[in-house]
Amino acid sequence: MNQGPLSGIKVVEMAVYVAAPCAARLLADMGAEVIKVEAPTGDSWRPAGVGYSPRFNEDENPVFDIYNTGKKHISLNAKTPEGKEAIFKLLEDADVFITNLRPAVMKRLGLSYEDLKERFPSLIYGAVLGFGKKGPDAAAPAYDTTAFWARSGFFRDMGIVDENGTYNPVGSPSSVGDTATGYLLMGEICAALYRRTLTGQGDYVTSTLYHNGVFCMGTMIAISQEPFGRKYPRMRSDGGFTGGYECSDGEWIYFPGGVAKNLPRFFEMIEQPELLEDPRFNTGAGRWENRKELIGYFAEALKKKPAKYWAEYGRENDLPVVYMAHFRDVPKDPQAWENGYLEHVKFRNGNVDVMPASPIEMESFTPPPTKPAPAVGADTVEILSSLGYTDEEIKEMIASGAAIVSK
Repeated sequence: MNQGPLSGIKVVEMAVYVAAPCAARLLADMGAEVIKVEAPTGDSWRPAGVGYSPRFNEDENPVFDIYNTGKKHISLNAKTPEGKEAIFKLLEDADVFITNLRPAVMKRLGLSYEDLKERFPSLIYGAVLGFGKKGPDAAAPAYDTTAFWARSGFFRDMGIVDENGTYNPVGSPSSVGDTATGYLLMGEICAALYRRTLTGQGDYVTSTLYHNGVFCMGTMIAISQEPFGRKYPRMRSDGGFTGGYECSDGEWIYFPGGVAKNLPRFFEMIEQPELLEDPRFNTGAGRWENRKELIGYFAEALKKKPAKYWAEYGRENDLPVVYMAHFRDVPKDPQAWENGYLEHVKFRNGNVDVMPASPIEMESFTPPPTKPAPAVGADTVEILSSLGYTDEEIKEMIASGAAIVSK
């Protein structure tokens, strides 16, 4: 395996849940040394991850490991002078500090950007925020479900209104907004590291859940403004004959019907090419005006065969017809396996699970495989020793509760 592009970079992470830990994991994937500082009780995402399945436990916690693989784990009580001093020692030769604890919390701990920037002028301080630095909600609690999805309009307006006028809201995905926010923070940190090679100066970079939600929903936010008139929530027919269709086996396919060059072949797919000559459907305006009827023709034809048949038809005829997969289908997808998007991970209890592999793709470097994250404080003694603490000092810190080791 080639040396990672961030080899030699030291990252100290003091974060919980997903967004900031995701950014730190990606930096670790690219070769950085990442030391995760957990509170005495550990990252709150540990018990949350276990809660996703009756099978999960401290020895098999893939939901936690996705965002925390490849890190060393130290547990310190930052509320004690000894614990805080150990964090300062970690930062003395660190290149990056990552957190998503609320700014007010970091200020109380004496670990805010303002507290650290003079003491560590070359340090890059990366923070995940909820609603931003300013404004009435700057200090409000935030999660990806609230700040990224609900506040950006997605939950409310991406629901579907059926033909009877009944509104069906969108369900809440897990960690997706957090992951997008972590991606951006990782990119900003890499840019700040490059800038530091030119200036020698550190930086304060932030990635905000609400801002990322606004940007990711940018198309819908732009076209729904009053001058443009796009209304949400929408009915199925508001998308024309583009969209999802149920098939004979109860599964669904999806295709974008608006690409002009594909129109004749879509009508051939349902064995009704003559419809494209029908005055109702032979112009864009006609297809839109009569879209409910057109959808009906496609729905009736596509219901005659199973979804995989239509997906294979699309593949053979170079049409963008896609089987609408369930989450449970992805671990069996040969496309994902052949490209290395999935991997088998063996856990401490001997179980082997399929997990998403690192999304880093570089010709010059292959990220390391996912490994289960260790227990809270698993590397505490090793890391403190590397900072110059004597065995006796480490024992005293553990005895006082300033440092925690795994049991």
